Amino acid sequence: MSNVFIRTEIAPYRIDTYNALYKRLDMKMCFYNRVGKNLPYDNDKIESQCLFKPKYFKGITFKNSNRKLCFGLWRMLWKEKPNIVIVPEFQISTVQVLLFRFFSHRKFKVVSMTDDSYDMIANDNDFTKLHAWLRNHFAKFFDNFIVVTPQVQEWYQERYNKGIWLPIIMDEQRAIKYYQSLLPISRQYVEDYNLLGKKILLYVGRLVEVKNLHRVIDAFSLVETDATLIIIGDGPERDSLIKHAESVDKEIIFPGQFNGDQLYSWYNLASVFILNSFKEAFGAVTNEALISGCRVIVSKKAGSSCLVTKDNGELVNPMNEIEIAKAIERQLSLAGIPDLTSSRLSKMSVSFGERIDNLIRMINN
Repeated sequence: MSNVFIRTEIAPYRIDTYNALYKRLDMKMCFYNRVGKNLPYDNDKIESQCLFKPKYFKGITFKNSNRKLCFGLWRMLWKEKPNIVIVPEFQISTVQVLLFRFFSHRKFKVVSMTDDSYDMIANDNDFTKLHAWLRNHFAKFFDNFIVVTPQVQEWYQERYNKGIWLPIIMDEQRAIKYYQSLLPISRQYVEDYNLLGKKILLYVGRLVEVKNLHRVIDAFSLVETDATLIIIGDGPERDSLIKHAESVDKEIIFPGQFNGDQLYSWYNLASVFILNSFKEAFGAVTNEALISGCRVIVSKKAGSSCLVTKDNGELVNPMNEIEIAKAIERQLSLAGIPDLTSSRLSKMSVSFGERIDNLIRMINN
């Protein structure tokens, strides 16, 4: 007998969470796809970091969607006889699990892991109307919800008396050692991009409209502090962003898209990290930046705003260029130029171990 965990794909920024659930709750780890739709990563390397052997469901994936009808799911649930099944947020597989529980008369708990930010659920700012409809009509069927911010937890508690807060964060003890091992790559970037002695404002992510990067460039153009903006990633807005940057009298570099070690090495260089999305379920990059030791500027719309304190950064209205520019000035003045001879102390205000312990306790109770 094993408990069961179901997710769309193995997100690298959640591997520590997956490993902890596998070890602490004896879970069979199941996923829709080996290759994520928006995750251009080295899947062999990702799987090598897993303490478990992932099971991948065959099935029918609906066009332009990550929703999948999973073949063999009922058979697996019948065989495993789980006490707990953790499901993705309002997916077809979630309905399959609920229907199996109903028809089989089994008494296992069904817990939904949902990534929605408070802005999305409270301000009718969902990615799709279907997602909002499913939340409103299916929430009563779940035994609990794993949510990414304290505000979302409070929202679910008020309405359904359910909700456990587990942000999308890495195990800081493992991650700090990992960043330390990347310092040689980081030092090479300093040489390759002529960054010696420069303060760096860093962005990492997709180059898409929702990330609001044109406004970041406009705000950066107003900053008087001498600094370089580095935008890591790729996407449909890349060409227009490069053209926009050329009209600004500031140093802005687009090194391209990086994955794995080559991606995380950039965090060691950053004085300040910025995430200015006008819609963002969470934003795991905020955690990645804070663990590396750099300060952060995060949109109030992002779920990862819950990780930001006056000691590690500040929150901004993502649509206000003046406010963003002032935040960049303040955070650059507080940040130094990283010493790449050793890794910095983490600036995370939330402990991975404490959050996992709380999750296990709440689910078991």
